[in-house]
Amino acid sequence: MDRYLRFFLRLCAITFGFFIGTLAAAVAFAFLTRVITPEEAGHITNAGLGIGLVAGFLVAAAIAGYIAFVPAMLVILFAEYTRRRDWLFYTIAGGLVAVIVPLLGHRVIGAGPSDTVNALIMLAVAGMIGGLAYWLFAGARAGNWLPSEESDSR
Repeated sequence: MDRYLRFFLRLCAITFGFFIGTLAAAVAFAFLTRVITPEEAGHITNAGLGIGLVAGFLVAAAIAGYIAFVPAMLVILFAEYTRRRDWLFYTIAGGLVAVIVPLLGHRVIGAGPSDTVNALIMLAVAGMIGGLAYWLFAGARAGNWLPSEESDSR
């Protein structure tokens, strides 16, 4: 029973880590596209943007999470089974997922952001921040639910 409980808790950590990562990527993308500037961030409630800005970030995070869910889960499954725990892997993977998914959508269905260099750089940086946020919450303990390698050799 202990094995199933660890597996369930790991799935919960992966889900919550993915949520944190998409939220961090949405906030980073909002700052990068200058939807909100650092000067305005300290005075959000005074500008009357409080609830609208929070709702906008949550909607942007939900859309980003919906679009990037399958590729991100493939990366997470690979990392879990290979026990990848380094922050650089998650940072680079987050940037790649954030760039490749919109480009594929643009090529396949003709929708998505334009492939200008500035847009791709902003997407990559936001994805890298999201990947790093995922690593901080869940990626640093990837594969710890798997049986130990010493018990496999017996």
